[in-house]
Amino acid sequence: MAISKERLHELLGQLTDKDLELVSELVERLSQTSTNREIPLDDEPTTQDDLDAINQAREAYLKGELISLKDIEHELRN
Repeated sequence: MAISKERLHELLGQLTDKDLELVSELVERLSQTSTNREIPLDDEPTTQDDLDAINQAREAYLKGELISLKDIEHELRN
């Protein structure tokens, strides 16, 4: 989705001071990152602990044990 700077400016005007702080941190990080956004290949072997964590996450997902986006937003803003 393309967004104009004008539209982004409108959206920023609708945010609370607390939300602006969060958005400002994100924009600062994005503006400081290199234009080369390639992620290096992870060459570390997958451990048994990694596999166990993946399986536990999959089981939790299948059981519906999820965190809602609303809860995550609440945690980030408070």
